[in-house]
Amino acid sequence: MLLFISIWAIAVNWLAYRKGFYQFPKLSKKAIPHVTTIQLLASFGLYLILALFIAPLFVKFLFVYLKRMDIEFSHFNIVLITGIQCTVMITIFVLLQLFMRQQDPLAYKKIWKDKDRTPTYPTEFDLGLGVVSWFLIFPVVTIISDILDKILRIFFQLNDYEQAAVKFVKAAKNAPLSLVFALLSILVLAPFIEEFLFRGVLQTYCKKRLGPHAAIIISALLFSLFHISTGQGLGNISLVVSLFLLGGFLGFLYERQGSLWAPIGLHMAFNAVSALRIVILPEVL
Repeated sequence: MLLFISIWAIAVNWLAYRKGFYQFPKLSKKAIPHVTTIQLLASFGLYLILALFIAPLFVKFLFVYLKRMDIEFSHFNIVLITGIQCTVMITIFVLLQLFMRQQDPLAYKKIWKDKDRTPTYPTEFDLGLGVVSWFLIFPVVTIISDILDKILRIFFQLNDYEQAAVKFVKAAKNAPLSLVFALLSILVLAPFIEEFLFRGVLQTYCKKRLGPHAAIIISALLFSLFHISTGQGLGNISLVVSLFLLGGFLGFLYERQGSLWAPIGLHMAFNAVSALRIVILPEVL
């Protein structure tokens, strides 16, 4: 299987290179939207406060309240958790959009799609290109992740582990409503929020000051570090490296197309394939 994926990775990326897919655009600093330090800190602060503090506190408060009211919630607690998470993510996305648009409407529009770029493409083309780009980056990420896991098992006796997202989907899949909430969060809301934050806000902020190459590296690094889970132990090494590669490719797509829709398309495709593997073929994971 690893040999097949390696051939796949080399073949499709060589073809893409030959067709000029990996040509990097050149832009003047004046053409880059201006994101201030306050906007950057406020955007990530809003995300962290809602996702890491308010949402968990609300869940605990709700469960304590139900227990005091002698309400049996064991059968739908996963529905509550996934539903609350979905609601929080929608709230985060809406607040981020309102905040950034109110700060600078022109920069906000340009973060989503730079229509002054030449050439420029329709939004549906950018989204579709992102989805198709899954065939370029997926085999690369799979190979690197598999090699690192094997090294960790050999030298550090790493036991089998599951990523937090995998556990989340597996826990939700036995209840139809919770599965809907989980898939909505993973397939739609997470790509929109994370791409807006890491590519739209952070990468644009760094690009104005450090240039596009450094901006891609920084946004990819922070993107990968944000997904560290304490329950995975040394497995985080494989996770961080894999997501760094994915984040770098997402950043490249954003620079190439000048449109946030391209990395969103890839991110959605990547999460969709992973979620489908969990739901349909859990025994192979």
